[in-house]
Amino acid sequence: MPNYVAYNSRLWDAWSEDCTTWTIPLTPEKFQQAKNGPIEFVLTPTKKVPLSWFDGVGMDVLGLASGGGQQGPVMAAHGYRVTILDNSMRQLQSERMVAEREDYQLLALQADMTLPFPFKDESFDMIIHPVSNCYIEDLQPTWNECYRVLRHGGVMMAGWTNPILYMFDDEALDNCDVPLIVRHKLPYNGRVEVENGAELTMDTGYQFSHTLDAQIGGQLKAGFLLKDFYEDNDPGIHLGAYTSLFAASLALKM
Repeated sequence: MPNYVAYNSRLWDAWSEDCTTWTIPLTPEKFQQAKNGPIEFVLTPTKKVPLSWFDGVGMDVLGLASGGGQQGPVMAAHGYRVTILDNSMRQLQSERMVAEREDYQLLALQADMTLPFPFKDESFDMIIHPVSNCYIEDLQPTWNECYRVLRHGGVMMAGWTNPILYMFDDEALDNCDVPLIVRHKLPYNGRVEVENGAELTMDTGYQFSHTLDAQIGGQLKAGFLLKDFYEDNDPGIHLGAYTSLFAASLALKM
């Protein structure tokens, strides 16, 4: 495992301990609401995944880098058979906690999504991949593995970050009183930045921007067909007043 991946695993363990936004598991009340209503969850900060994305898709679901007890329990509440792959043990503990509390079957595995997935070919009907590939340097092996483990007719729902976010310092993104001044050339590579003397902290860890060629073109190169797409934003990020900062794509394996 690359050193940056191990560091980011510890980072997400710490974030989970602190109950940051993407680590808070469904409460019993929210799980019951999920059982009694339509499928509702997000891959990006605010916009719910369209219900049409689930039409005609089978019941075996892989949550890729989606531990923490958020998307997985919603799918389980609707009768889907859920497997979660995540590199954070603490996030997986939250996932297992919800499954035990609500009494549903779950397979939760700790693994690095930059490496071959521990599954046979064509094991799943659906992959749910919330914003997280900003923590890996090379997307293509991950897209290739997603294609391999999906059955024909299966779909991948992936959330990802607009690379423009990485042109600016975090202080400017978080504080509207700080001017937005371009600081970084794209694509941003957190590993190279640290090697060149940038400070490494547990606030951000190693992050990477990716070109649209890597995000969208990479899915197409893996064999997927792009079926749908939407943009989203985060009201807490200063730059979001000027452009959408996140996107989600629906890709189909024919």
